[in-house]
Amino acid sequence: MRKFKYISNIEEDELKENFVISCVNENLMPCILIKNAELKTIATQFSTDNLEVKLNSVLVLHDNEYYFHIITSKRNDDLANKQFEIVFDYIFNKLDHPVDEDGLNQLFGSIEEFFRITPISENRTTQIGLFGELLTIKKLYNAGYCEIIDKYHKDFFMKHDVEINTAIRLEIKTTTSSLRVHNFRHDQIRRHDTHVYVSSVLLEESQEGLSLYDLCNQIINISKQPDIIFSIHKIMKLLGIDEENQGLRFSEKLALNNITFFDARKLPQINIDTIQGVSDIAYKVDCSFAESVTLEEIIQIFKY
Repeated sequence: MRKFKYISNIEEDELKENFVISCVNENLMPCILIKNAELKTIATQFSTDNLEVKLNSVLVLHDNEYYFHIITSKRNDDLANKQFEIVFDYIFNKLDHPVDEDGLNQLFGSIEEFFRITPISENRTTQIGLFGELLTIKKLYNAGYCEIIDKYHKDFFMKHDVEINTAIRLEIKTTTSSLRVHNFRHDQIRRHDTHVYVSSVLLEESQEGLSLYDLCNQIINISKQPDIIFSIHKIMKLLGIDEENQGLRFSEKLALNNITFFDARKLPQINIDTIQGVSDIAYKVDCSFAESVTLEEIIQIFKY
């Protein structure tokens, strides 16, 4: 676990040069100092269940004033400290300029959501889906399409998993069945405004297989996008995945060999666009009835 310095030990050069500083306060609580874009001296303060925020704080050192916002954890335990490390590394440490109150409020909404997330009780389906998504990303990345990392969604509840460009989407479907049958919403595969491709992933559980925890960390290690890394940490926290509870395990080699791509337009589907007064149409599709697209072909399509 990383050790933060005491706030009283921060050097003046750090206050002058850094936009963000991590430390612990006099009560040993983890803090993040964010340089204020405005020279305001009227401080305001508010709290949530997990965090305390002081806006427009003034730090004085050697008779010089430095203007910062301060976010402080209300807990000092291993979990809280680890969360603060993640927030610092992937949200605040990317800042290259001071922020005003409005800018801080936007950032704060994201980190407060992260701190208050509690693991969901029924998460097997979500673990399976996430494993398939990340394994597809890994397969495309290892095959030479490295841009896939930057295109992976930051919101795990978007309609499609990957926006390749304005005209192409990738939808990733995962099952633990031996049949290539997946659930689709009608508007996921029948679209005229964009071209959808599908990655079909078949998983087989294995006690000696790759854990979801290890797969998440593999993607984190090859990603250079702080927003995406932070999103993966958030979903891991939502699922209760950590070093001790590493989640489901699947045979990686078998799954990588079984990943198959399809053009959504060629999948079996209801041959209508919309029905007036009817919404949320969803059904099972056996993708094995459609002609597949090779890995080489899908990368060519995505690149050009």
